Order: sequence, then structure tokens, then C-alpha cells
Amino acid sequence: MKKLVALVISLLLIIGGLVSCTSQSQQSREYTNPSQAIEVAVGGQFAIVLESNPTTGYEWEASYDNNLLKLVKSDYQQGETKQGVVGAGGKQYFTFEGLKKGDAQVTLVYKRSFEEGSAEQKVFNVSVK
Repeated sequence: MKKLVALVISLLLIIGGLVSCTSQSQQSREYTNPSQAIEVAVGGQFAIVLESNPTTGYEWEASYDNNLLKLVKSDYQQGETKQGVVGAGGKQYFTFEGLKKGDAQVTLVYKRSFEEGSAEQKVFNVSVK
């Protein structure tokens, strides 16, 4: 009986460890600093997260090598605001997947779609392994 209990506990620990590893590997890492190099495996994902405030008309626009990277999703999450506060900002998320090995850059410009030029530009270096 003790051997059976030990076997069941061992199996539960192994299964729990596998589930934990799987969920961690499926999560994408988040990057906010362009000076931090991004490394991702082919098929792996990462997210670039930048402060944004679309109520001002500004939003981040991404350009990248679509032979090496695929934009999986782009979304905005408003930050927590106090009641009655208008125009509070949040964060804009760009989630990418590595398609094939190579080095690429993701260039993000913060701009209004109806104006020439941009308010800010950030370039992230990505290495797909």
C-alpha cells in the first residue's frame, strides 16, 4: 500500500511539473526597453509593451521583417484610473512569433495617423534562434 501511495504521489509531482513547464513555455516574455536584446526560438513568442495614450490621437505603429517575425496580436490595455479622470493612458502590446532563424528589428513609432512625422521612435533588436 505504501508503494502505491508513493507511486501516485510521484506521478502527481511529475504531471504537475510538466504542466508548469508547458504553461511557462507558452507564455511570451515582455520587453519594454529597446536596449535589451530579444532572443526567441522559432515558433516562440514575445511581446513588446509600451506606454500609450490613444485618447490623445497617438498610438504605436510597428514595422518589422515579416519573413522572420509574425505579428500575432496587437492590443491596448487601459491603466487603472481614478473615477472621473478622463484621458488616462495605458499600455499597448505587440505580440510576435519567430518564424525562422535570423536577426530582425522591430521599429515602433508613436504618432497620430493624421499627422506627418512621429513623436517618438523605438527600435528593438530580435534574434530568432
